[in-house]
Amino acid sequence: MTDLVRDHAETPRGDAVTRRSRVSPELAGPAGLVLAAAAEMTVPDDLDPQLWRDRAVLRAVENAWEAEDLVSVGALATGYDALLLYVPAAVGGALTLHPVGNAERRHRGAFSTPSVYADSLARRAIPALPGDGRLPTVVDPACGAGNLLRAALGRLLSLGVPPEDVIGALHGVDADPVAVSLCRSALAADLSLAGRPTDPAELELQILSGDGLSGGTPNQEAAGAGLTWHAAFPAVLDVEGAAPEPVTGWRGGFDVVVANPPWERLKVHARDWGGSIPTGLRDHRAGTARALRDAGRHPLTGAGELNAYLPFVETCWRLLAPHGRAALLVPAGIASDRSAARLLEALCAAGALDRLHLIEPRGPIFAGVSGRVGVAVVELDGGPSAAHTDVSAEVAVGLAGPDQPPGERAWQLPAHLLRVLNPNSGTAPLFASSIDATIVTQAHRRTPVLLRRDPAGGTPTDDPWKLRLVTPLHMTRDARHFRSGPGEGLVPLWEAKHCAMLDPNGGTATAPRYWVPREIVQERYGDLCDRGWLAGYRNVSTTVAPRTLLPAPLPVVAVGNSLPLISAERLPLLLAALSTLPVDYLLRQKHAGANVNFFKLEQVPVPPPEAYDRPCPWGEGTIADWVLERFARAVVWAPHLSGLVTELEEAGVKVSQDLDPDRIVTARAELDAAHAVLLGFDRVELTHLIGTFTALRRQDETRHGDFATSIRVLAAYDRLKPG
Repeated sequence: MTDLVRDHAETPRGDAVTRRSRVSPELAGPAGLVLAAAAEMTVPDDLDPQLWRDRAVLRAVENAWEAEDLVSVGALATGYDALLLYVPAAVGGALTLHPVGNAERRHRGAFSTPSVYADSLARRAIPALPGDGRLPTVVDPACGAGNLLRAALGRLLSLGVPPEDVIGALHGVDADPVAVSLCRSALAADLSLAGRPTDPAELELQILSGDGLSGGTPNQEAAGAGLTWHAAFPAVLDVEGAAPEPVTGWRGGFDVVVANPPWERLKVHARDWGGSIPTGLRDHRAGTARALRDAGRHPLTGAGELNAYLPFVETCWRLLAPHGRAALLVPAGIASDRSAARLLEALCAAGALDRLHLIEPRGPIFAGVSGRVGVAVVELDGGPSAAHTDVSAEVAVGLAGPDQPPGERAWQLPAHLLRVLNPNSGTAPLFASSIDATIVTQAHRRTPVLLRRDPAGGTPTDDPWKLRLVTPLHMTRDARHFRSGPGEGLVPLWEAKHCAMLDPNGGTATAPRYWVPREIVQERYGDLCDRGWLAGYRNVSTTVAPRTLLPAPLPVVAVGNSLPLISAERLPLLLAALSTLPVDYLLRQKHAGANVNFFKLEQVPVPPPEAYDRPCPWGEGTIADWVLERFARAVVWAPHLSGLVTELEEAGVKVSQDLDPDRIVTARAELDAAHAVLLGFDRVELTHLIGTFTALRRQDETRHGDFATSIRVLAAYDRLKPG
């Protein structure tokens, strides 16, 4: 969006226009109102532009009320997050809204919930009115300018609640006082338009400014200057005779919780803010993090490098009455991130997780936020005191929007299944269908994971491969060691973009960017170098790429952090297994986002080494002999892999460095088929799992006119397991 210009002399108050504007229609009106309000104000030369903008927003709301323009009041609230991208500025005798970037908006967590999501959350949280005729109490603990509370208001009106009664149902809290003022005004305007004339002042005791995370509770002293919830809303959270919530001691609870909490990490990294860290943000966030860790109010989420949305979700649950419902919009990482695992497991164990729908939008959900950011809609049924048992949550992955019926994508997640499928982390699997849920659950029950850890301490308890996963050189922290050209005593730096499947030189980059002193490499992973070759995998990938798990043998070089290193006693055999479609498929069921983290790889079912030591049913020798022969044909050989050649030949494998493409793809198909057999997949299951690689199918059809990979793998499977 370009600057918005208002000429003081030509534009009357309340009717601001723009000379140069490509503003989206929904912002053009609010921007004009804010500019008109800014022009009315006497502004000191040293006034902070952010403060000028805030005052102008509030003045614009006052002006709209005076003009009885209630629609504009609502529009100013809806457009508040976009207005934070600008500040007023006087340029050449005209007033303009000057773009200032996204930092202040992120600081305030002001990303208004789009109406399609707000309405969906309201319907999910309020499916019907209570049967006893009570008016349900509704709260948004991070209400911002009020989009979700306005949607809840609309939902209650649509269910027949009279406008004069609805006002008593609505409660909200936000740390941004400007947003709180807008929320009160927008709700008052909506109520007035619905037939119940309302002044914003009537909502001052229900829509409050404060930090909803760090205040004290009956069970904990305040660890910061936060909101004391039971004192602010005693009729809801200090109910005589009600059972106390186990952690906080709140007695009672809200019937309905709706929220789209801030998604920001509390630890401030300069790189995340493009050098434009808002003043005081670092100290404020550090104080909030200390309060969350120390108070004991968030035992499930108040640890580690905190992301604000997680303690908000925990707070939402603890605010919920035993019979209440919540509908929340949060990052998709709530399903697969380790930081969310304890909370997710507790919700499942209590039977509180009703639905977890992961949405992969076709475009951006929030203005200015990448469309690649996936979201989750979380529905909770009952607060911690409800303690339902033997309840499964409905999970659906890959929905296009909040109201898409899940259909065959839906599957049931009982609490015990978390530790079956992800025994180390307890994170949720990400099955795209009930068929995937069945296939993968059975695979986990047949085959051990690559590395099992004690869930409490994280120490290995079952490590058949003697696995090591090694983080190599960090591209930022170790940059001081990097050189821009080759030289004596330097080795090249390999990155993920240099590699492809079993191909150290098959990536999009053909030459290294940096060189590193050999002694640094030896110091960081010297014992790995002693083998004469290295192995790694690309940790930057997604489930929409043709392949997700891309391992490769490497020469003894420096390696960047996008290419984590793998070590094991029988490393060629492990590398062969990790290169196969069945193992890739199993990894995809626990992967979201862009990074294939160590903890995801460790929890993939992989046949243990002894499974390869049995006599081979398809040829002479052992299964290991057969697999290593195909592995030697599947590698795209390069002269610098002589260490791997030596190791294979010492194991009795003849290595021909023939790079015939047909020979390579045939060997890879045979490895895929063999590991389907080793993992216990029948032909129907193998056909299904190959079919989930839709990008690989499209790639094959473009190149060959058919799904050549599937045809080759299934033909190889039929040869290995006839009938």
